[in-house]
This record gives sequence, structure tokens and C-alpha cells, in this order.
Amino acid sequence: MADRDGLDAVTLRRIAADLGVHVTSLYNHVETRDAITDGIVDVLLDQAHLPVTPVDWEEWVRTFFAAMSDLATRHPGAFAALSRRPVQGARAAASFEVAMAAFARAGLSAGDAYSAVKAAVFATLGVGAERSMSARDELPETVMEDLPLESFPQFHALQDHDPTLAWSFSLETLVAGLRAQIAERASAGG
Repeated sequence: MADRDGLDAVTLRRIAADLGVHVTSLYNHVETRDAITDGIVDVLLDQAHLPVTPVDWEEWVRTFFAAMSDLATRHPGAFAALSRRPVQGARAAASFEVAMAAFARAGLSAGDAYSAVKAAVFATLGVGAERSMSARDELPETVMEDLPLESFPQFHALQDHDPTLAWSFSLETLVAGLRAQIAERASAGG
């Protein structure tokens, strides 16, 4: 339902109607709409197959980015649940524990390792949001003809540019930035 009609379409009343039951009977199984969104997050995390065994930090970042990008494409409506509810519980924590351990092995403190994981999550969710819009054919585009060439030469230079290239650029920039942070911390400590 979320993939077909968007996350906002997933309501207790709509689910009850699709199941042919009264909405109050759903309360025996789920108490709130947030509980439904949490369930969607659990399903997405199951399908993501995030690393839960030791890997190095860069492999974790690339695997996390690829898994979330894949989810955004396969579940364009449901993907929004990942930014609407806190991702919590042992399933989510297992992969983040692996990531923080990888960053710690690379020389980051516990706090910096946590910040590195959060940076990867922030960048990945942003790219994922755009990928899900693209999968729904809702990617907004600037109408170049509405912008005068003399005032917007940089935009006009993009006429034949593939906007999806920004996704891989974002990943490589994230990895390069994390690599630089790790190197800076190593040189400050050594």
C-alpha cells in the first residue's frame, strides 16, 4: 500500500477497509499508526541485508549506501518510513554496532565513530529520498526555458547532464570525507 500510494496513504482505516474488518479490531494487533510505520521500518531493514559481521568501515559505508539505494528503488513509497520514525531495536543496532566497531578499528573514538555512522546515514537517506522520488517519477526538474541564459549559465550548462550522477558523487564524497577525518584523527593522535 505504501509503495503503491505513498506512506501517508497507510492509515488504520485504510488497512481495515482493505482487510474487510472494522478499524477497532486492528487495535488488538497495532495500537497506532506509528506502530504500523515501525513495522514497515522492520520489514525494510529485513530486506536491506545490512552487514552484521565485521567489515572495514569503507565496505560498511558502501554496502549500507547500496542497500538503502536498492530499498528506495524497490519500495519507493515505503522508504519514507525510514526518515519518519527512529530506527531502533536490536536488528538496526546490529549493523550500526558493526559500523562503529569498523570506525573504531580505523582509529576513531567512540563518539567520532558514532558521528561517522550518522554522517553515512544522513547522506544515504537524502540520496534514498531522491531515488524513491525518481522511482515514482516524481523527481522535480527545473524548467530551463524559464531561466534566462545570461542569469543562469550554470543551470543551462546542465541541459544534457544525467541528474542521477549526483548519487554516486555523493557516495564518493562521503567516503573521501570520512577517509580524511580518519587520517586527521590518526595524525593528531600519533
